[in-house]
Amino acid sequence: MNKRKISLKMPMGYNRPIHAAALILNIFGVLMVISGSMTSGSTAKSLVLVAVKELVFVIVSYIMMVMVARRFSLNYFRKNYAKILLLMVGLLGITLVFPAINGAKAWINLKIMTIQPSEFAKIFGILTIATFLADRNKRTKASTFDLVKKPFFIILAIFLFVVKAQHDLGSAVVILGIAYICVLIPSHDKLTRLQKWMFILAGVGIVGLIFLDSSFGISLIEKLNIPPYMIGRFKTSSNPFLDRYGSGYQIFNGMVAMFKGGMFGMGYGNSLIKYGYLPEAHTDFILAVTIEELGMIGFSIIVIGYGTMLYQLVKYSFKVKQESDKVILMGTVAYIMIHFIFNIGGITALIPLTGVPLLFISKGGSSRMAIMLAIGLTQNVISRYEMGIINIKRKDQLRIKQEEMKRKENLKRLTEVV
Repeated sequence: MNKRKISLKMPMGYNRPIHAAALILNIFGVLMVISGSMTSGSTAKSLVLVAVKELVFVIVSYIMMVMVARRFSLNYFRKNYAKILLLMVGLLGITLVFPAINGAKAWINLKIMTIQPSEFAKIFGILTIATFLADRNKRTKASTFDLVKKPFFIILAIFLFVVKAQHDLGSAVVILGIAYICVLIPSHDKLTRLQKWMFILAGVGIVGLIFLDSSFGISLIEKLNIPPYMIGRFKTSSNPFLDRYGSGYQIFNGMVAMFKGGMFGMGYGNSLIKYGYLPEAHTDFILAVTIEELGMIGFSIIVIGYGTMLYQLVKYSFKVKQESDKVILMGTVAYIMIHFIFNIGGITALIPLTGVPLLFISKGGSSRMAIMLAIGLTQNVISRYEMGIINIKRKDQLRIKQEEMKRKENLKRLTEVV
């Protein structure tokens, strides 16, 4: 019996710039997590444990990415969607059994590590849209509501659960945002009107967020029945210097750290702000530590890495023919961009702080594994596209060769007749 060999080689036709950028950002992220963990209470042993743990996450994430890139099949996902949905719901539900961390019941504590299922729900949302809305028959008699009702209610249910039960608004908004953008990708007559209204709604939402960040917006928020900490985040976003020793403590110190970094920074490991001034120096505020230590040069490494991946993903989203492939590629673009905007916007007080990590860089096994799974999905799409192009070229070359041989044979016969 022939056993299918397990290989850690990327599939033929994979995108090397995306691969290189993901690896470089992961390694850079591990280095910055180690630096961010260097506090007054840390020891050599604790730092070694942090390094080993993060490296294990990188290795596991890389293996998961390769396996997905080589073997993922959307048809298999479609056929087993109900089972995968139950698994996703089960993982999200199990978190309620475990104690809350920073006010959110979003983690499964396995002692040696914690798992945050909502990170994987982001990928599940992308694949849900690709499954139900992409590549639909253009002649279908189904109404717009019939087309969108399943993915709409599934994504909405996950969003509400993460907000209400897990109390993790940041992750919930990211899940909804990614799915929202994915719905805009498929081209279908029954979806056109909905997509137009979604564009308008997105514009209204941006204007609304700007309004809520004003003094009038803050006064309105204070009248609503929402938790005090959320009101504090809006106030801090409106004016980070208003309560610098209270709700604005971390943001104020993070901004000071970034200002001190300048162009070249204070040197790796030399951040001062992480010593008690930034409790989340290795997670939410890791960018502040990075800029303080490595300056704009360090920030440029992250931007170039992100930019490389985003450029390649957008480029291939225009090349591929299947809508499901476009959804996966652009869904991953949305995934990366939303995290980037929310993290940087939060620590610079441009938007309220959400607690969303900086992908590839912040400490956290779940976010690292989830984004690498998403990269694996995109590499699977790109590999299939490139191999299809190669096969077409080979067929064309074979056809040309056969035509040339036939022409020579006909010429030979004509010569013999003459």
